[in-house]
Amino acid sequence: MTVVIGTAGHIDHGKTTLLRVLTGIDADRLPEERRRGMTIDVGYAHLRFADGTELDFVDVPGHDRLVGNMLVGAGEIDAALLVVAADDGPRAQTREHLQLLDALGVSDGLAVVTKTDVVRPDRVDAAANEVRGLLDATSLAGIPIVAGSSMTDDGIDDVHAALVALRDRVVARQGGNVGGRPSGSRLAVDRVFSIRGRGTVVTGTLRGARIERGVVLRVVPDPGVRTVRVREVQVHGHAIESAGPGRVALALAGEVVADLTRGVVLTTDPAVVASDRLLVAIRPAVAFGAERGRGLAVALPSDRARLAVHHGTAHVGASVGRGPRDSHVLGSGEGTAVLRLDRPIAVAPGDRFAIRRPSPVETLGGGRVLDADPPCGAARRRASAARIRALAAAAPGSAAWATARLDLHGAIADGRSAPLVAADVAEAIDDVLMEAVSGVDVARSAELIRRGTTALRRRTGVGGSSAVRLATERLDDLLRRGRLVRDGDRIRIAGRPRSESLEPGPEALAAMDRLVDLLATVAPPGLSAAAEEAGCPPEGIRALERASRIVRLDDDLAWAFPTYRDLAGRALAMAGAAPLTPAAYRDATGTSRKYVMAILEDLDRRGILRRTPAGHVPGPRAPLAR
Repeated sequence: MTVVIGTAGHIDHGKTTLLRVLTGIDADRLPEERRRGMTIDVGYAHLRFADGTELDFVDVPGHDRLVGNMLVGAGEIDAALLVVAADDGPRAQTREHLQLLDALGVSDGLAVVTKTDVVRPDRVDAAANEVRGLLDATSLAGIPIVAGSSMTDDGIDDVHAALVALRDRVVARQGGNVGGRPSGSRLAVDRVFSIRGRGTVVTGTLRGARIERGVVLRVVPDPGVRTVRVREVQVHGHAIESAGPGRVALALAGEVVADLTRGVVLTTDPAVVASDRLLVAIRPAVAFGAERGRGLAVALPSDRARLAVHHGTAHVGASVGRGPRDSHVLGSGEGTAVLRLDRPIAVAPGDRFAIRRPSPVETLGGGRVLDADPPCGAARRRASAARIRALAAAAPGSAAWATARLDLHGAIADGRSAPLVAADVAEAIDDVLMEAVSGVDVARSAELIRRGTTALRRRTGVGGSSAVRLATERLDDLLRRGRLVRDGDRIRIAGRPRSESLEPGPEALAAMDRLVDLLATVAPPGLSAAAEEAGCPPEGIRALERASRIVRLDDDLAWAFPTYRDLAGRALAMAGAAPLTPAAYRDATGTSRKYVMAILEDLDRRGILRRTPAGHVPGPRAPLAR
């Protein structure tokens, strides 16, 4: 079992020297680092205890221009080791590192006052008091503070004992499951290099389940669904069959290994997905000293602000969405927002991140991911304060979180599990189906499923085969509960006799003819308005559908059959000549996007067309050219 501890502190306060004394390992691995006497990139060391447990140390730069590298190390740690020189006291990077650790939610650690051999004892006490004052404003409030000298070894035994106590606290807090998420393994890559005889090797901090030799890992993010195979597992330079959470090196095989870079995640965890749009809860950075006393805490970023997001070992630009649907107050200083990232990253609900202003550089705060695939399109109308607060209050991955997320989306069809529908949306679809079956022998199963699919898409944005499946389930449920009765392919309301079906009279037939005339145009009026103008009752509309005199694509959108046939024929002809885009079809028909998209989606659903990245092409059910 390994606990990962990240260093923090101002440049030249002795972080790397302290680790060398504690572990015997020089974390400054680069020649330039040793020549300049400062940490430039992330370094690593480890300390093994007699009981077999270990501490992995991630040594980070203290220079202000290298904060990005510091965050690479801090993004995947269990606790922090804050180092402050007694002769210098807390400095600018001390405060910024504390802001970033607070933003990432690091809540345990140890503070060490170093260089005690060069100052009087009262200065050591004063430095410790300054450190305590800073810590009290952050998530690290209350952690122990010890003092020692890396030059004389005075106090190093106290540092060692405090590290043992820190290890015990972290293990106890996480119930023995250091690294968190148990549903799969997850390694955020921080280094990629080649070793002769072993090929491509990556290192990172392993989270979640153990990882073993031979396992296949997903590469996230990735333009496809590509994988790598683990050829060898190493911990601290020794090859082993499997490794638990902590610092790990993996020798990999697979066609994608040449594309691996810092920031990529290798995982078996299904919750980890690639996303460039996140629903998050953000908390502003803490303020220190006089600024804190004057209430000068950093504010939450404004709508459309540009910022840098640091998540795990990834660093990406982003814009903030804090419009009326996205911005809600959660309490404890948190507010919700949608982050639109410049490129996808590997992310899962509950992940922590830090945010900074690119210019002028400033730490703005941090947050947690509430939803890695938030509602979009029609489903955004469901983003109420109550629904988002329920999601934010639930533990990520729990049953309560899954219920709150389904309520927020209305329906979920992510391809990773069976599609689901929220209770209120299911009830609305049921109402649509029951309303459609208002007479005897007037509704066919396929027509009802189409109505339910349309209703689901308009309310939640879910379409395609998932919408068909959900609409079919709702129809089957109404039949199981006895609200509807099936007569072959016909569906009727339970308790209504077949004799209730009547032929339309002369007035109704005339009204039906008028409605067909009104719909015989490439851009027809709304069906309800046209029916009112024609004086056509609902049963007349259904009769026209049964007779295929009109084609109805939405609750309020229909064409006369000859008109729709001509429009569909033109779409198929254009798609046969070259991939058909909505814009080209709109220009060719002289209509608008509303009509164009409805027709193309209907042709896609029936397999007459097939949508591709370049445009629509003839589908598997397209009529053969003669």
